Amino acid sequence: MTVELAHPSTEPLAQRTPTEPAHPRWWFVNTTPGRILTIGVILAMLGILSAFAISTTINERQNQLTAVLDHTEPLAFAAGQLYTTLSVADAAAATAFMAGSEPRPVRQRYEQAITDAAVAATRASSGLTDPPLVELLGRINAQLAVYAGLIETARTNNRMGNPVGSSYLSEASGLMQDKILPDAERLYVATSARVDAETTASASIPAPVIIVVAATLGFGLFAHRWLARRTKRRVNIGLVVGGMAIAVMIVWVGTALTISTAGSRAAKNTAADSLRTVTSLAISAQQARADETLSLIRRGDEDLRKRSFYQRVDAMRQQLADYLARTDNVDTSGLANADELLERWRQADVRINDFIAVGNYQAATRVALGTGENDSTAAFEKLNDALNQGIQESRTQLRSDILSARRVLSGTTVGGAVLSVGAALAVALGLWPRMSEYR
Repeated sequence: MTVELAHPSTEPLAQRTPTEPAHPRWWFVNTTPGRILTIGVILAMLGILSAFAISTTINERQNQLTAVLDHTEPLAFAAGQLYTTLSVADAAAATAFMAGSEPRPVRQRYEQAITDAAVAATRASSGLTDPPLVELLGRINAQLAVYAGLIETARTNNRMGNPVGSSYLSEASGLMQDKILPDAERLYVATSARVDAETTASASIPAPVIIVVAATLGFGLFAHRWLARRTKRRVNIGLVVGGMAIAVMIVWVGTALTISTAGSRAAKNTAADSLRTVTSLAISAQQARADETLSLIRRGDEDLRKRSFYQRVDAMRQQLADYLARTDNVDTSGLANADELLERWRQADVRINDFIAVGNYQAATRVALGTGENDSTAAFEKLNDALNQGIQESRTQLRSDILSARRVLSGTTVGGAVLSVGAALAVALGLWPRMSEYR
């Protein structure tokens, strides 16, 4: 009997039925070891994110404080020096002209003030990048050249005995008071505002860091509680050590940021404010001195100059009283007798005006230029020295506060990163034994 086999191609195909996989997709995540692994991954990511947020914030603050120390504050100080030295030059030029013989010390004071103003302008120009401020400084330099030319013309005519010399001096002083000093003030205000803005930015509350670190701690507590309930073990050494590392990081970085913020705020609210106030007083003193001397040179506007002098002195006394009454300012021991000097100066000017009223300009000049205890020059120079010392002390305190705010942040970036990585490793070592219990 012969059996014929059919060709395989003619055999009917068996019907295939779909088969389900042994495990559904993402099945491992729903298991206890999968959840433990997921918790570990999330904690590690939060630790890395915390380290990144902390390092970014610390670096940003250090860069801001470094910019203030190396760029913004020197620029503002140069602008303030420009403002102050221009006032000194105007007062010294008027004093030298009034002396007639032009005493060498007074002439040297004027020349030194012009040199200092040029140096301050150069320093300010090296740090300016804003086009409006660059244009403003350029205008000051151009006007200063015109001012110096008018002063030299006034000196030449004065030596030759030409009365027109007083007109040139008055024109120069008008240029200084009406154009150069207002422009210098705008430059100083703009650069000082930049110091305040950058110092304020370095004292802001780091909200992203707080949120990330709080989320890390919160999730760590949740993970520890969940793991204790699932594994019936109350304490997981790895999670506890990781939490302690994060806690140490919070205390360390939080303390550093708090101290740094306090230093930045002290620099802004105390030292910087003191520097602006004392600088303003020094400028007002120089302008009052110019009013006093010009009233003897321009004999047609004595009343105008006298009113301007008294207004400046009275405003200075009020500003000084408000400044000394504060409890948070820089050491003011050098200005303790400033009000007495202002009163003495005011009384000397009253004597000057009394002599002018009776036409005794020679006696008025002696009071204005004399170095006696009750003369004008003695009170003015003592006041000016005290104000200059106050400017230096305020600036020293400002830079010291900013430097301390930056120094306290040193090491926190590396320390925060090390503690975050250590916390992540501790968590991994704490979760691995629990993972290994499941086969």
